[in-house]
Amino acid sequence: MNWGWNLISFSGVILSYLNFFVNRLVLPFSSVTSVIGFMLLIAIVLQVLSGFFLGWYYIPEPGLVVELREEMFNDTRFGAEVFYMHVRGVDTIFVLSYLHILKKIYLKNYITSESDGWILGGYAFFWFHYIIALGICLSATHLSDLTLTIVANIYWSLFDNIHKTYYVIFTNKHLNIDQMTRLMIFHYFTPWYYLYLIQLHVLFCHESWDSDSGECTYEDKSGSYISWFYDAFLKEIQDAWYWVMFVFIYFWLHHFNAHTVNYFFFERWNISELDEIRFYGVAPHWYFRPLMGILVISPTHYEGLMWVGLFFILLTFLPIIYNFYNTHNKHIPTIPMQNSLIQTFAFIIFLLSLFCTASMLPCGRYYYEPEGGYVGNPELNFRFNMFTYTCFE
Repeated sequence: MNWGWNLISFSGVILSYLNFFVNRLVLPFSSVTSVIGFMLLIAIVLQVLSGFFLGWYYIPEPGLVVELREEMFNDTRFGAEVFYMHVRGVDTIFVLSYLHILKKIYLKNYITSESDGWILGGYAFFWFHYIIALGICLSATHLSDLTLTIVANIYWSLFDNIHKTYYVIFTNKHLNIDQMTRLMIFHYFTPWYYLYLIQLHVLFCHESWDSDSGECTYEDKSGSYISWFYDAFLKEIQDAWYWVMFVFIYFWLHHFNAHTVNYFFFERWNISELDEIRFYGVAPHWYFRPLMGILVISPTHYEGLMWVGLFFILLTFLPIIYNFYNTHNKHIPTIPMQNSLIQTFAFIIFLLSLFCTASMLPCGRYYYEPEGGYVGNPELNFRFNMFTYTCFE
């Protein structure tokens, strides 16, 4: 018994020293509540580095036959390790992102003065989904055709299926090289905008950054510092971003050589998969499961897309929603018992109705075909709308 208590006390001492090290030495500018966010920054930096390495592995070598290139990629050059490092980095960032978001919701950080940083963080979280969707389309695995299916379906639905508006990105209804090349270029350059959003999120939330005032204070109120350094740092980041875009546009317009684009990832595809994209035989990766769940329980096509968009909108604008509710509903101390019972009853019916959900997604086809196609579940639609109405009542 004494040995057990000594072990617990010793563990407490170790944790206290670890807390001191993280809070004072590693993160002198922030409080201990930002440790998960700091881990997320480290994971993002490692992901960028692994992306650079993976891009260098994809430099074309016309002198090598396919078999020799594949052998060198897997054995000699550690190509498989770099590839899986980049893939596992996505999992790490998503795990830390969800932990970071859930922790901030639990701590109710959306009711503080850092609402601008919260909105930037929510927008960056949406942008990360966009980047990962582009990357999965290039991974040449069984997830690629599914992700491409959902992205193309959403894109064309936003334009109300008007003629061939999908041509800008997808060119046609089949997987093709032009389509993959455009997604590859988007995937290479959009992460820099994501890093810019993350930088603004950190400056607004964890630095109490304000360029209009003469000085700012640390989050733990231990001292103050002059904000000119961070203003200059932001200016350097903006200048670097402008230079990157200028160089990209210049070489794209004047020195683009189509033969330098590498098509190495196409070598993993099966020829039967190139003719038409499959959908029903695969399922998305785990971090797209929440979006897939929304699409599954939504009875109609556009209703599912609406709730997917509202998922990010409600998360991003949570401070504004809370302030609006807190301002206009202070006169209601508690939820009336009658409304509470109605909401509970509607929630139970909604959970029971999930067992009757159709097994096909409303975005099930690459391009939605209305004739004899998806009709939906009117009963589920009624219960779902009734539940959402009572939630916001």
